[in-house]
Amino acid sequence: MIKNNPILSISFRPFFILAALIAIINPSIWILSYLGKMSIPLAVVDPLFWHGHEMIFGFTGALIAGFILTASANWTNSTPYQGKSLLLLVTCWLLERLSYFIFESEHIQFLIMNLFFPVLSLMLLKKLWSFPKQRNVFMPIIIGISAAKILHSWGYLYSVDYLEDSGREIAIGLIRFIILLIAGRVIPFFTRKKIKGIDINLPNWINPLSLIPVALIAIPWPEAVPRFVLGAILTLALIANVSRQALWKPWVTFKVPILYVLHIGVALINIELLMELIGLFNDQVHYTQAALHLLMTGGLGVVGIGIMTRVSLGHTGRIIRADFWTCLSYSAIVVGSLIRVFVPIFFPDIYIKSLHFASGFWTLGFGIFIIKYFKTLTTQRPDGKPY
Repeated sequence: MIKNNPILSISFRPFFILAALIAIINPSIWILSYLGKMSIPLAVVDPLFWHGHEMIFGFTGALIAGFILTASANWTNSTPYQGKSLLLLVTCWLLERLSYFIFESEHIQFLIMNLFFPVLSLMLLKKLWSFPKQRNVFMPIIIGISAAKILHSWGYLYSVDYLEDSGREIAIGLIRFIILLIAGRVIPFFTRKKIKGIDINLPNWINPLSLIPVALIAIPWPEAVPRFVLGAILTLALIANVSRQALWKPWVTFKVPILYVLHIGVALINIELLMELIGLFNDQVHYTQAALHLLMTGGLGVVGIGIMTRVSLGHTGRIIRADFWTCLSYSAIVVGSLIRVFVPIFFPDIYIKSLHFASGFWTLGFGIFIIKYFKTLTTQRPDGKPY
């Protein structure tokens, strides 16, 4: 029964559904709580920590697991994790999400809320052990996010502020890094495959130049470090990544929404880098956490939905094309992200009211994905292939 269940035949099927569900549930509950319209029955943590931690690690964790375990099976030309082994990882993810409402002991809460990434790390390591080219790139990132989650949760539960803050900053930095790393691999490949005759020539140095400063941003720099040092790193990261995206020729993808949406997501990350730079010297941008929300709702959310729809179609034997509802999903997520980021900066007087629209559009986008792709993700491939 478990072995032959389509939803457990490959990782993207359950985890893309879970990613969409948490993208709908968490922001909706958080907004209602923030506006005083409901109380969240959390056992140990407060609503602010729950919201932030779950979006950084819960939503992102589902996206990463869905993508990287699917991709690793392709990289290694092996059968993907499925059946009981995949169910184990899904259970770990679900236990973490439920633990906030069950366990009143900080010690138990800490243990349960740090199950998923260590298990994911072990599963990925087993898959990539004999493939150093992929192992040496992705394992440090996944282990790094796992360690950051441990630091963040330990720091919060046991009142060690610098650990809590450091874990958060490392995780955010690594999330930015892995998005740009994957984008650098898939966008040129998808473009060449989809648009006949397109010539995309990338110099060998462009990817390292783009990613090294992004990796440096993931370091939780001490406050004693001069702002101009961080400003210089952010400036290099911004210039290099904007230049790299220009070399990808995004304009040739305007008529291919399922490809162009990835460019939108990367562009939002580039804008986020600019906002990080501005935030070093502008308190309004810094205190609204505009850059963080642009990275998570814009960069991660938009690239995430682009990858989710593409993989859900391509890996189930369907035509890789964004129909009306898929494009509407993209548009809603982009609009929700932009409202959440820019209204607090430019129209602070309507910030509270704007939260309804920001959350509403963003969750609508993922709601459309659930409705549109649920049958695709839970039924057998039409071409009869096992996964």
